[in-house]
Amino acid sequence: MTLAKGLTGAHLPLGAVVLSAEIARRLESDMLYTGLTYCGHPLSCAAGVAAVEAYADERLIERSRDLGARMLERLKSLPARHAIVGDVRGGDGLFAVVELVRDRATRESPSVWPASHPALRRLVRDALHRDVSFAIRGNLILLAPPLVISENELDDGLTLLDELLAAVQF
Repeated sequence: MTLAKGLTGAHLPLGAVVLSAEIARRLESDMLYTGLTYCGHPLSCAAGVAAVEAYADERLIERSRDLGARMLERLKSLPARHAIVGDVRGGDGLFAVVELVRDRATRESPSVWPASHPALRRLVRDALHRDVSFAIRGNLILLAPPLVISENELDDGLTLLDELLAAVQF
């Protein structure tokens, strides 16, 4: 698995590759020539160590799991109120996807990938005017709030999304 941004809290460039123990053992005796200009840069590595320590000290991973479950539960209630919500996907943290469709039965997309329908772009613009940022890709709304988001901020953002979805017409 390759990792990046979160390793330094997105403050400095740093990436990593995580391997299984079996694959790592096979590579231990062979040089893997993959170095780049900033490979192992001391400042980035120090920031990476500090970020990982902060994640542990502030229990941000556990917090992400708890708030992510809360977020996913709220998002899973959206299809009952909005026929344009075709699917809600999420996992073990503060990341989820709301898929919008023109018709839930056929799962027809409101636009041809990777374009986003004007109504969805309006939703993003209207949210931004109310100080909430939603990312979109095609007909997907990507929710990835910061790990330090407060419960109230998360609830307010999800309430706003619910409100703005009511105005979307495809």
